[in-house]
Amino acid sequence: MLYGEPPPSDFPDAYKKGVWLFNHRHFFECHEILEELWMETIGTPKTFYQMIIHAAVAFVHWENSNRKGVLSLQHTFKLKAAAVPADAYMGLDIAKLKTDMAALVEPLRADMSLPLPPFAELVAPSIHVIGFEPLECDEHEMLVLGRHIKKDE
Repeated sequence: MLYGEPPPSDFPDAYKKGVWLFNHRHFFECHEILEELWMETIGTPKTFYQMIIHAAVAFVHWENSNRKGVLSLQHTFKLKAAAVPADAYMGLDIAKLKTDMAALVEPLRADMSLPLPPFAELVAPSIHVIGFEPLECDEHEMLVLGRHIKKDE
């Protein structure tokens, strides 16, 4: 735990929902819900939220078959992750997310002839957390965030 890190009981619901959205492949919505937290914070929390946002937006670019965007956001994700001085923060296993993102994206950077796999076939990493349960977004929240998600997704 970093000095000044809040206890799990004080984690914002928007953060918990952002984790749920990321883990359910709602990357655009994850970005949307965490953006307000990012804009309201300073210091390590701000960098931490930016890190998650950059990871999520990398997959938004993947969904749009934008290889350059994927590589760019992976790069900025790595910078933000390196700026958080811990392997875990606010219950999120940063070290695992960095490893999983690198395993997925770095081969695409190393060999530009590799095709960008279709988003539908992509096995995206999950955010692993301890100390709290991610909060599910309801249908109304999903509409507000920008997409209508069917219950069976």
